Amino acid sequence: MELVKERNMLQEYWREPLDKTKVLIDGCVVGADVLGELEKTFQPMHDDDELRLKLERDGYLYFPGLIDPTEIEAARNEVFRQLKDIDELESPYDEGIFSNRSRRDELHDDRGEFWETVSNGELLRKVSNGITLQKIMSQIFGAPAVGYDYLFLRAVPKGRFTHLHCDSGFFTRITKQVLTCWIAFTEVNLDKGPLFVVEGSHKFMDIQKLFDDFDVVVNKEQKASIDEHPVTFARKRNSKLLTTTFMPGDVLIFGMHMLHGAFENHATDNRIRLTCDIRYQPSSEPRDPRYFGTSPGGTTGTGYGELNGARPLTEDWHVR
Repeated sequence: MELVKERNMLQEYWREPLDKTKVLIDGCVVGADVLGELEKTFQPMHDDDELRLKLERDGYLYFPGLIDPTEIEAARNEVFRQLKDIDELESPYDEGIFSNRSRRDELHDDRGEFWETVSNGELLRKVSNGITLQKIMSQIFGAPAVGYDYLFLRAVPKGRFTHLHCDSGFFTRITKQVLTCWIAFTEVNLDKGPLFVVEGSHKFMDIQKLFDDFDVVVNKEQKASIDEHPVTFARKRNSKLLTTTFMPGDVLIFGMHMLHGAFENHATDNRIRLTCDIRYQPSSEPRDPRYFGTSPGGTTGTGYGELNGARPLTEDWHVR
């Protein structure tokens, strides 16, 4: 436990301060007035009750350096090696530099099958479904927790960003006791397009009402994302977009009503941002068959082919 604490503190010492001049969404600069810093949580400095109270109060828990860096590096290289095999990364592949090329469709008949193979890498799953996250999620739930088998792995090249949304319409069909766990595998400073959450949005009653019974598959007339620009949305609510410079091994946990998105990757070094997000729930709760089991169907039942991650890095993303 002390070693974990010391490693976290050492990483914080070397972490760069938040540079609010480097933030873009859809090509537009995000004003410094609307940006805020995520509050850090150092486990094991908080007991289980404190973690739950902090999550209820803030809507998120940000753990710097939670995952062992050697495990993160191994998982990252496992993914990068497969992206190099389809010519999407330059050599050496461990630098994660986008080639602006792709042979994904040439070398693989089925995008979904390829991305499922990448997403089920042994070293990647050691992180996403491993003992460290199982333990912390069990502490938060106050009961044994289980991670979904369906994983959202995201290799993000320059020019991509994620629209403002919350997760309830995707993952609460069977149980409401679900949390999102977001993991950084590369350094994600502000020009790499880090994740952000809207401060206090888990308590916005109109958002809860809008999305409480929403199912992205059933309610096809309603969008899962919010059309309003995140900056405009936050200013109207007297809120902030909370983010930070994420380092490999950082973990951000939040609930189903927490509004979030990702800033634009506009880094000039052409490095991709590699992250993944996975959902956890108490193991005693009923499980959504779309996300559990061998070759789960995912949100729409079409498998891993429905994900933006399955698309070649040269191809634009879809928006739900």
